[in-house]
Amino acid sequence: MLNQSYRTVVLMLALGAFLFWGAIDSCSAQNRKTIFDDPDGSEYSPLPQRHQTIFMPRDESQIQQTSQSPQIPDVLDAESKAALGIPPQLLKEDQVWGTTDEECVDCETFVPMLAHKSATGSVTWLPGNDDNLGIFTLYLSETVDLPRLEGFTITPRFGVHYLDGPVRTDLPARVYDTSVSFRWFNKVNEKWSYELEVAPGVYSDFKNVTSDSLRITGKGLAYYVHSRAKQFVMGVVYLDREDIMMLPAAGMIMWFSEGSRLELIFPKPKFTYRLEKDEHLERWAYVAGEFGGGSWAIRRSPGGIDDVVTYSDLRLIGGLETKHTNGKISQLEVGLVFSRSLEYESNIGNYDPSPTAMLRYQLTF
Repeated sequence: MLNQSYRTVVLMLALGAFLFWGAIDSCSAQNRKTIFDDPDGSEYSPLPQRHQTIFMPRDESQIQQTSQSPQIPDVLDAESKAALGIPPQLLKEDQVWGTTDEECVDCETFVPMLAHKSATGSVTWLPGNDDNLGIFTLYLSETVDLPRLEGFTITPRFGVHYLDGPVRTDLPARVYDTSVSFRWFNKVNEKWSYELEVAPGVYSDFKNVTSDSLRITGKGLAYYVHSRAKQFVMGVVYLDREDIMMLPAAGMIMWFSEGSRLELIFPKPKFTYRLEKDEHLERWAYVAGEFGGGSWAIRRSPGGIDDVVTYSDLRLIGGLETKHTNGKISQLEVGLVFSRSLEYESNIGNYDPSPTAMLRYQLTF
């Protein structure tokens, strides 16, 4: 029991340091020039810029989905969002991994094996007590590019869920998510692109680590650029959960103006409105829907019987997102969590927790 408490404290301190460092670095970045600033004051920069323009200033991760649960792979992520938000025919094609000396014609540009793309840390709290299930989640991920394999990324993820209650059933104190996703994004032509992803992982309390704890999630999505103000997405998301194995992913994204966007995409609809914009940051408000939950292999007490528990819910979320010119993104969300259910593979102890609130903070850099 004492050892478990130490592990809990260490995990919380590690995530706190992770988020604190990102916040401090984000603040200091506003007081120094970024890679987009030209020392001569001109608009030209030899480096690839993250903020590309179609008819509005925006970056490749502007279509940020609210769910970061590794149980449900994101319907859209960075490259896919860029494909939907910026028509491929308008993307710059002169991005390079290094700058060669103009006087050295025969010099070769060094291309690294791995390159940092983004890192994410988040804290999510669903309060609960007695027979109302509460969940406190810590989540970390790191995405790396493989520059020598265009469009290919690798993302290891780790999450821990601390369970508060309920007293009516024998859930473990913690369950864990560990996975590594392998993703490939490719453009077919100016209108069409597609994305494939597979993510093997172990979802367990680490006491029941068997074939029941192994889950392989993934997705296959196609994107069609209809116009600058309208794009479509279609495909499937494979969850490999006990309650839901697969979900369709389909819908459209529409821009009503430079500062408002509607994403009618199942299972993650979202409306976003820009509140402010200056040379250092953009601030957006949004309302979104989310399908949450997951499945974990556990060992039940006091009998020590192996079982699989599945938790699911629906969430209505309001959020505030701040995007910095150095690429950092922070999100603060509050929401209502309802239609909650807790089911066991054995069907012993199933019940429906009461609705609750949600508070989440996320930092991406």
